[in-house]
Amino acid sequence: MTTTVDATGLDTLRGDLWAAVTGRDEYRAADLVLTALDTGVSAETVLLDVIAPVQARVGRAWQADRLTVAQEHAATAIAERVIAALAHHPAHRPAPYGGRITVACVDHEWHALPARLLAEVLTLRGWRVDFLGAQVPTPHLVTHLHNTGSDAVALSSSLATRLPTAHSAITACQAVGVPVLAGGAAFGPDGRYARLLGADAWAPDA
Repeated sequence: MTTTVDATGLDTLRGDLWAAVTGRDEYRAADLVLTALDTGVSAETVLLDVIAPVQARVGRAWQADRLTVAQEHAATAIAERVIAALAHHPAHRPAPYGGRITVACVDHEWHALPARLLAEVLTLRGWRVDFLGAQVPTPHLVTHLHNTGSDAVALSSSLATRLPTAHSAITACQAVGVPVLAGGAAFGPDGRYARLLGADAWAPDA
């Protein structure tokens, strides 16, 4: 049974998770997330309304010099391991309906957590997901698409400096007949650069 959590409950959970990841307390962070799942909070709610906003807060704190690069990396690493724990929870095991999608970061893009969030949400929605992680060279991505018969590819990029590489990847994927969904901060808050680069679709978040 799925439990509906009110705004106050989500705020509390986000605050506790923020304290855990910035305090480098991985066990506490995992306990918070797994307990929420055990009490019936949906996995998608945990991913999109708890982990994603906390990670966005980590990024803003780093940009404002309230967290060092090392602190940001440590917090992100904990978030990644918490997502991995969530992925093996019974609440995260829907029956796939058959569609296959590849999720990857463009070459030289190291910020993989947004793409990982998307991969987990797509899995919850019944997709068969191949998550390739950070900085996937375009030739290897295209080879993967050939080998797996993906119905679509979702490309993630967080830094605008990666847009030329994203353009090459979009073009290469489309050349082998695979439509491209673009996402990430690099494509602009309204997806303007995704459209300019020829992506088939864009989404602001997972």
